[in-house]
Amino acid sequence: MNTQEKKKFALDNPGFTYKQLAKVFGYKNSESARQFCKRHKIPNKRVNVQSRRTELDLSLQIAMLIKNKRYNLKELSDYFDVAPRIIEDAIKELKKNNVVIDNYTDGGFQLGKDLKPIDEPVEINNSKYKEQEFCIGFVADTHLGSKYERLDVLNALYDRFEDYGVKTVYHGGNWIDGEARFNKHDIYVHGVEAQIDNFLHKYPQRKGITTHIISGDDHEGWYVQREHINIGKTLVARAEAMGRNDIVDLGYMERDIKYSTKKGSSIVRVIHAGGGSSYATSYTSQKYAESLQGGEKPQIVLVGHYHKFNYSYPREIHMIQGGCTEDQTPFMRKKKLQANLGGCVIWIKQNELGIFTSVKVEWIPFYDKKFYKYIW
Repeated sequence: MNTQEKKKFALDNPGFTYKQLAKVFGYKNSESARQFCKRHKIPNKRVNVQSRRTELDLSLQIAMLIKNKRYNLKELSDYFDVAPRIIEDAIKELKKNNVVIDNYTDGGFQLGKDLKPIDEPVEINNSKYKEQEFCIGFVADTHLGSKYERLDVLNALYDRFEDYGVKTVYHGGNWIDGEARFNKHDIYVHGVEAQIDNFLHKYPQRKGITTHIISGDDHEGWYVQREHINIGKTLVARAEAMGRNDIVDLGYMERDIKYSTKKGSSIVRVIHAGGGSSYATSYTSQKYAESLQGGEKPQIVLVGHYHKFNYSYPREIHMIQGGCTEDQTPFMRKKKLQANLGGCVIWIKQNELGIFTSVKVEWIPFYDKKFYKYIW
């Protein structure tokens, strides 16, 4: 057989394995037949022991294989019949594309369903000031993609932030509504890519304002658990591709912001809390403060998750719950949970020792849509 006859035979017999092709072509082994097909870009043959090559990219094949079972480097190398270095490169490519992969101490790899919070704080250098007062914005639980989202409230808050000269806004998580069994009738956009794109097209953008977002382990976190992606990094990558550079990923569940001076520092912690709401709005914040070890307390904690506004001072920690920009949903009515619509501007005075000597919280409230039909 000449080359053209081999190509025609391979194309006319898609069910043949490489071993069968090798016999027809007169090759000594199936690898020669596989190389012939690869060289001439002939669609892949039936998968067999000699070849695991399919039309899918190797990194995607690996992701499918390690979704529900742990494999080490040697096992993956043997399975796909490629060198360990090629497997390592494919896994690096997956991580580069924000796929969550758990690396086990025995050398095993498996798709991860959770993200580790980032221990290293973000540092803000205020050392050029002896004493200064600055303001930050705080929003939480925007739930874009939900039929109950309040873009009017969210945009009004950013207008107020702009008027006040706010440069940094912290977001307490649940920036999208995500997808679960119990909210499928409450959302108007489906799929992680569609939800992220919807968020980036609708989320307020104001000149000079940067929004620093923590991701919760629910709502957007459901995509981490099911699709095994780093949702925060995926958001930022997509934002940059769309030309938005005002979105910063703080990480998963919690992150410390360290405001430093020449002689000291203080910590603002942004968290997306967990659990259900309590009878007393301040109770969850109080219990969080009580649970912290001595010597590790932040000075301010910005709390998302509960859809409530509350400002309390347990254990000398300024605990601030940031409300939400989503109307009460059927799920919240079922659980008898109120939604406090609004956001915060927080004025902080810091001295040269790094101590927050003054904290003032301004709550900017809004109400349900019906309220605005009947006023002046």
